[in-house]
Amino acid sequence: MAKFKHEEDIRGYCILSNEDLDALHEATLDLMEDFGLQIHGDEALEIYSAAGCDVDKENHRVRFPRNLVNDSIESCPEEFVLCGRDPKHDTLVGGKNVAFKNFGTGVLIIDPYTGEIRESTKEDLGNVARFCDALDSIDVFSIAVTAGDVNQKVRSLHEAEVVFNNLTKNFAHDLEGVKNTQRFIDMAAAIQGGYDKLRERPIITMGACPNSPLEINENETSIIILSARHGLPIDILSMGLCGGTTPATLAGTLVTTNAEILGGIVLSQIINKGNPILYGSSTTIMDMISATSPVGAPEHAMFGSAVGQIGHYYGIPTNVGGT
Repeated sequence: MAKFKHEEDIRGYCILSNEDLDALHEATLDLMEDFGLQIHGDEALEIYSAAGCDVDKENHRVRFPRNLVNDSIESCPEEFVLCGRDPKHDTLVGGKNVAFKNFGTGVLIIDPYTGEIRESTKEDLGNVARFCDALDSIDVFSIAVTAGDVNQKVRSLHEAEVVFNNLTKNFAHDLEGVKNTQRFIDMAAAIQGGYDKLRERPIITMGACPNSPLEINENETSIIILSARHGLPIDILSMGLCGGTTPATLAGTLVTTNAEILGGIVLSQIINKGNPILYGSSTTIMDMISATSPVGAPEHAMFGSAVGQIGHYYGIPTNVGGT
């Protein structure tokens, strides 16, 4: 476990001590080995089983050997480049490097001409993508507003098309379904001049979100499998709700979401050792009155700080959502 690092020169806001990081990791290993994760998708279960996991196919339960989890963490690159369609927008992530991405995905927009609040459209998304492309302060673009005026079964492809036509930076996209995910990869490969060229310079970053508590559904395992086979960066991002879908304590929630993210990381590294990974989190508390997830809550910043430290500890670049 030589890769696991303690912060010798801590600067800025840090919520976890070195002892906390060690305890968090050990508690996560215990949870993954003794209780495991609910994993869906026959192909994923076969992959986990072949790698030495204890797989209960009837109940979709996967328990992870500690050495497999540690080896998967070790094999993740500490730094890599999020490639722009224009190389001048290449962005190095990892270590102390900081990059910025817009937030998403909005379903309503204030019309810039009429002031009306209305559902966002494909045209709106293209306009926002072109706007963000011109901003030096934004390094990576993700779907800012949804295309609410298209066939929703293929909405993600409409969104991809309009973004590709208005963006020269790296494009982070979350999709649903293996077919649409493959079609999105096909679009990026066509732009780059082939799948080998896309592997050399991946202009897209794939996204996969576990379901708290302790579940990865078939859509997400399929995305991880397909993306890793193409050698594409994968943002494995948990969105636990402290006191709702995860324990009420900060420590308990961090152990839960860490197990979820590491479960996805293991799958990616079994398929393609060294595949670039973003350790992602947009975790906050649950507002018990309104049953919503307040993105601006102070606890969201606390989780973000903790995840940044976990990323340094593991040597994996992180992606923290929030405001």
